[in-house]
Amino acid sequence: MKFFKSLWLIPIGRRISVSPFFLIMTAASIAWGYWDIFFISYASALIHECAHILTARSLKVGISRIEILPFGICGKLSAGFIKNPYKEILIAAAGPLCSGVAALVLCAAASKTNAFKEQLIYGININIALIIINLIPALPLDGGRILKGLISINCGAVRAYNIMMRVSRFPIGGIAAASVILLLINDFNMSLILIGAFLLGNLSLEQKNISIISLREILYYKDALKRSEFCPVTRMAAHSSVSAGLFLRRLGCYKYHIIDVINDDGVIIKTVTESQIISALINRSIRLTMGEI
Repeated sequence: MKFFKSLWLIPIGRRISVSPFFLIMTAASIAWGYWDIFFISYASALIHECAHILTARSLKVGISRIEILPFGICGKLSAGFIKNPYKEILIAAAGPLCSGVAALVLCAAASKTNAFKEQLIYGININIALIIINLIPALPLDGGRILKGLISINCGAVRAYNIMMRVSRFPIGGIAAASVILLLINDFNMSLILIGAFLLGNLSLEQKNISIISLREILYYKDALKRSEFCPVTRMAAHSSVSAGLFLRRLGCYKYHIIDVINDDGVIIKTVTESQIISALINRSIRLTMGEI
């Protein structure tokens, strides 16, 4: 398994890795005479991803490594996820915004010169396509990240992830269905099929990472409170028979929760804090009910 991973990405220094497929595609584009199309496509994707990385660094969100892939570059987060939803929204929005600026610059250039007209128009179309595709409200696209950030402001990152997992299936399923329909009634459309397969694969990976994200959010949560003088408090009520583990779905980095535990008559029998719930789940059992905390 390690052998195949080493073939997939070749390390260049401590924080940069390059895919051998990128090197193969670069050589093929030069050999077969479509280097200009490849350069414009890759440069557009590169600008888009650089906008994400530079915005993340400006907001002090750690990037552990950068991967040079066949269709752009990818920055891997040090923490695995962005704790602040506002930062996540800004970082996700930076890519489409930068692609929009690139399209406008190319439009201005195309209107003032006849040189490289075909290449400039192709560049405009590529950047517009990047905006449209990335603003689809589905993970792992930028539109999905923006929507998840907006949801997590009130619901917490874990619950927002779960909601977006369900929401993302619809647009991604639509893309996959459209690629199959076009394959049956029209010319072979490899690009759309690859996009659908890529999104389905990444959605599956995001689903597997939810439990890891839940644990990481709990670990970072305490540090977030220690660094802040004050934080908002959310008060909730739960029946004594409700599983205490369900509370983890509501956990957020920048809110503190107080829960009133009620009986069948709606009477508050105890009040517990989120610290008490987390401590009980970790030290006693994940199967505890709210009445047993």
